[in-house]
Amino acid sequence: MRIKIILTVILFAILHLQAFAQNNDTIPVGIHQAESEYYGRVYGNVIPAAEISTTMPSALKSRTESELTHMVYGWHPYWASASSYLSYDYEALTHIAYFSLEVDTATGGYSTLRGWNTTPLIDYAHQKGVKVTLTVTNFGAERNIKILTDTTKQWVLINTIIDQLRTRNGDGVNFDFESVPASMKTYMVSFCRRAVRGIKVQLPSAEISFATPAVNWSDGWDLAAIANSCDYVIMMGYNYYWSGSSAAGPVAPLSGETYNITRSIGEDYLSAGVPRSKLLLGVPWYGYDWPVESSARKSATTGTGTSRTYYAALLLSEMWGKTFDGMTGVPWVSYQNSGLWRQMWFDDSLSLGLKNDLVKSMNLAGIGIWALSYEAGRDELWNGIKAAFTITEKPSEDNIIKIVPNPVWDVSEIRYSISESCHVTMKIYDTGGRLVSAPVDRTMEPGYYNEPVNAASFASGVYICVLRTPSGKSSYRFAVVK
Repeated sequence: MRIKIILTVILFAILHLQAFAQNNDTIPVGIHQAESEYYGRVYGNVIPAAEISTTMPSALKSRTESELTHMVYGWHPYWASASSYLSYDYEALTHIAYFSLEVDTATGGYSTLRGWNTTPLIDYAHQKGVKVTLTVTNFGAERNIKILTDTTKQWVLINTIIDQLRTRNGDGVNFDFESVPASMKTYMVSFCRRAVRGIKVQLPSAEISFATPAVNWSDGWDLAAIANSCDYVIMMGYNYYWSGSSAAGPVAPLSGETYNITRSIGEDYLSAGVPRSKLLLGVPWYGYDWPVESSARKSATTGTGTSRTYYAALLLSEMWGKTFDGMTGVPWVSYQNSGLWRQMWFDDSLSLGLKNDLVKSMNLAGIGIWALSYEAGRDELWNGIKAAFTITEKPSEDNIIKIVPNPVWDVSEIRYSISESCHVTMKIYDTGGRLVSAPVDRTMEPGYYNEPVNAASFASGVYICVLRTPSGKSSYRFAVVK
């Protein structure tokens, strides 16, 4: 125990800079905004020491290896180490979003480019066949009102973006406007349409996307209108628990909470009219670590939480051990520091794998990652992406391959194959023939799929899963043990 305490003190010293990243925010400020504001205070309007390139980046090269079945879109924050982009697995990426050009709300131009004009990342990624877009950020209700109510400033911003994409061979723009008030909902849609129209006239091949909230807390977003106007939207599928939360909990619960990723996708996006083909799920390569009252699951917090990168969270979990939470599909760590309890929730390779599977099973366009470099060169997250989204041989039949684990005690995966584009249903019955769940009822493309099923509400016993397609049916028995 004494050794663990010493190691914890050392680790906290290493992470000292992070410890102040989310200070005293008691409303759900997004991680993009919180970290951007923090590092903005650290660096001012300059960028960290980094490699500088003044040459024009090369044009995008065609991909020739490891083609992916889905988009994999990662934000590269300007505060990442100078060499971090060299360790990215470009076979597991389709897009990198350089973060970020910060809007000058007085003029519509920019207050800082954060190194977009000199970064060698664009040229390097293009040589690997990966597109690079420019993220444009504007955070806070007051700042968004200043831009969204002034079309003159909007055109200045649009033309500024066009110039930056041209001079750096950029492949598009990602707008990240956060804390948008309800009064700006129609203004945001108008801006989206204006930006798409203005940029596409000059740069027809530019991809235009918006980062959108997992929960429309402020009612500032008409998600369907935005999605149908731009090329795609990236639902930031995290921040369900944040630094100011009253209890510790998962930043990106797959299920089990009142608000969770599965509900957000189904109710806030798909049911609202957002096309599956235009929706990416943002996934977290970070977690939150709170001071708490006790070692109990989801203990009440006693102070502000601190964000932990994937790598930093992994070090803590390896030191203290972790518990996989079957209800939410996310691991958590309980430990003591200087005699006080702390609790950390973060996504690991298993929980991120479940999110990848959800994207496939719901026929979404792909995933977004906050943030690249947070893996610190480790390869398990990259390997998980390639395992989930690399092109495989087309299945020869429609079939339930297996259900794992079996027996089931909380969350399971139904692994199955679809051979042709068709309407697919999957239903689960008890031995009395009563329907207990219908996890699939939609048109699907050929491929291999993993369908997550939460059996928490199932009674102990034997169940039959039935997959039906126009070519016939496949059934599989499994047991639930409580």
